[in-house]
Amino acid sequence: MNIPLMLALGLGTLLLIILVACFIFSHWILIRWYHAKKASFNDPLYVKMLKLAKDAGMPATGLYFVESPVVNSFSVGNRKNGSLVLTTGAIERLSVEELACMMVYEIAYLRGGHRLREIAAVLAGILTMLPVAALWSAVFTGFGQEYEPAPKLIKFFVTSLFAPPAALMIQLTSRESVKYEADKYAALLCGSEATIGMLSKVRDQESWDVNPSHTPLFITNPLAKDEIYNTLFRTRPPIEDRIKRLEEAEY
Repeated sequence: MNIPLMLALGLGTLLLIILVACFIFSHWILIRWYHAKKASFNDPLYVKMLKLAKDAGMPATGLYFVESPVVNSFSVGNRKNGSLVLTTGAIERLSVEELACMMVYEIAYLRGGHRLREIAAVLAGILTMLPVAALWSAVFTGFGQEYEPAPKLIKFFVTSLFAPPAALMIQLTSRESVKYEADKYAALLCGSEATIGMLSKVRDQESWDVNPSHTPLFITNPLAKDEIYNTLFRTRPPIEDRIKRLEEAEY
């Protein structure tokens, strides 16, 4: 028995299973990742979102909520089977018009059908979790506490191995123009003033500790901007530039 060959075949099979699972279930993996709760059918926001989707020529879309004080949102899926996710912070801190703009923005994303973006987010998200897993494995196997040099060195080494390919996947599957197109669509349906107001409130937010590989999913980057590691996953234009474009266009 050729043991190296058996190991290679086993690893290849495992990778194939992971790829197929990410392709088929990426939508639901990301929903579960953030412990999102589905809105009830009689929720006023769900009713509002259905009307907005209908106006955009979209079929019924799922609506989910994530517990977070940060004003942000993301969408996953496609035209036929999509879901829109709002943070509780967005619901509490945006006006009715601004919240409608946020939902229209995400509906515009679903219309575009950017499945590769979310598949890459799941795959890269798994890679960026490995350094944390390595850190705690080192702690539990007796290398020291999480703040001591040995576990931190192991985490740094694993990060240096897996962060670059994860970031490359994110960069290759993300396009800046998509953000501008979604901003324009929201402005056309809701007006420039409400869209600019929504983007301004999203911009003036504290950071949110999410998986770096998931930043392209969100309406704006929820990570701390001054950390070098996070810049690897930066894929969107500055929100100031997005606001300036809307001001100049006057939709």
